[in-house]
Amino acid sequence: MKIAWLTDAQAPYREPLFCELASRCEFQVHFLFAEEPERHFVYRPHPGYASGVLPSVPVPLPRRIARRLDSYQAALRPGWTRRLLDTADVVVIPTWAQLASAWTMLRAHRRGVPYVIFSESTLDSRQFDHGPVAWLRTRLFTRAGAVVVPGPSARQAALHTGVAGDRIVESVNSVDLDAFGTRPRELRARAGGADHGDTGSGPDPAHHRFVVVGQLIARKNVGTLLEAFARLGGAPTLDVAGDGVERAGLEARARALGVADRVTFHGFLDETGVVEVLARAQTLVLPSTEEVYGFTALEARVAGLQVVVSARAGIAENLADTPGAWVVEPDAEGVARGLEDARAAWTGWTEDVPADAASPERSADDVMAAAKVAAAS
Repeated sequence: MKIAWLTDAQAPYREPLFCELASRCEFQVHFLFAEEPERHFVYRPHPGYASGVLPSVPVPLPRRIARRLDSYQAALRPGWTRRLLDTADVVVIPTWAQLASAWTMLRAHRRGVPYVIFSESTLDSRQFDHGPVAWLRTRLFTRAGAVVVPGPSARQAALHTGVAGDRIVESVNSVDLDAFGTRPRELRARAGGADHGDTGSGPDPAHHRFVVVGQLIARKNVGTLLEAFARLGGAPTLDVAGDGVERAGLEARARALGVADRVTFHGFLDETGVVEVLARAQTLVLPSTEEVYGFTALEARVAGLQVVVSARAGIAENLADTPGAWVVEPDAEGVARGLEDARAAWTGWTEDVPADAASPERSADDVMAAAKVAAAS
């Protein structure tokens, strides 16, 4: 089977899945953009899978709509949609709210090429419930040969859109298990427990180390996290890994709250840097007011950390009733309660890597199953 994957930019967190798919079929990834500056994604060939950047042109949108879509928009240059479809038995598309992707799906339906939507969207994360965008979403989803979702919240959203239950494949999102599973444990073993919040006589709640990873933009809600963090007694610390338009304001907010000496703003970190921070931290916080999924919480769980996750994140339902995870409202009171509960519950990093919940092999198997469902439809 020949599978083409069409997406915006080369996200490192997808690459373990891409490599697995390349080992199972004739697989190629097509990117619309060579870079995405906000998240520091820059295209480079990967030895584990075939890929390339398609000729496309940026499409400006009215600011109100562009802000709600939260992504760049592009159109493929004439003839390239046909070329993509001519080389694929099935097309997999994770970003339906992208002009080039929507056009490719419409053309695929007309030409009889089945397509699969990989959808992380939940009902809470939807920006358009009515109007032409909602109509287009329904049209694209109900025509899809199959829809892959990474959890129950995304499944519920797909069902709500009108997708038949037998065409939904519930899977997991995946991360690099070596980078986020093995490496943090190696770093901890090398450094010793005393450098990571363990005094040698047991965990020290007063010096608990929290971390948040992500862009410093409004919906990531780091300002609320700072307010919640400032309410904690003792001397906990907070690592902030990420950059963005709100960084200067957040640094000023930390000073105003009197916690600047315990909050470290690292700026943007590549994967290696993030892993090193996770190896030192004990609890990751994902306080977003809106989050389609929440990869950082999954990476932290694989790394053995506790997580405090906003109820507005797609991953929240996956973590319900899970030991070492707290799902909270993304306001100062809710986040503060989660931080305090996590700090009080800390007994050490988990040794077991929850591979099934983040396995590239499992995710690739499910994408292949969805492609077969689509091809047979």
